[in-house]
Amino acid sequence: MTTDLVLVTEAARTLWRRFLKRLDWSNRTLGPDERAEARAEAAAHMREAMGETTAETEAGQLADAIAGFGDLPAPPPAWRQPVAHLVHYLAIMVIGATGLMVLVFFHMAVMEIFNPDGVGLWLYPDEVGLTLSYEVQPGAREALGAAFIPVMLLVNAVLIAAIYGLWRLALSPRGPVSRWMRP
Repeated sequence: MTTDLVLVTEAARTLWRRFLKRLDWSNRTLGPDERAEARAEAAAHMREAMGETTAETEAGQLADAIAGFGDLPAPPPAWRQPVAHLVHYLAIMVIGATGLMVLVFFHMAVMEIFNPDGVGLWLYPDEVGLTLSYEVQPGAREALGAAFIPVMLLVNAVLIAAIYGLWRLALSPRGPVSRWMRP
């Protein structure tokens, strides 16, 4: 069985190339031999179907034959794979940095047990922002007080859930970004 379909017009050849590209994409999980066999069967089917159609032009006959063959999925756009790689590696960096923050916040919560007077979230009189610190400075006022440990554990739980969600999206082998990375 031959995989070539002899076509005269450029429009028909273009249509055939597009069809083969979609066929190869839909059979991408098959081995090379099975893929070649599928191409040969498609060519034989197209030759037969083109002989039965009533279209006047070769491109019209081929279009009718392809329509009878069924709709094949189109390959993804060319930009998708590089974007997937970029998102994948950015997710690795974000997960690493966020994981370090989780460790720091957990360490602060544990240290609050051993040093409740020094560890906490502090407001300084001359500053606008809050500061996580292991030692109280003169003039500082603790922002959370006894709620420091539950708040830090809640923040950790939220960050861990965010890490898991990002992992499912960008790093999991079954996630959409990993599927986009495959050819």
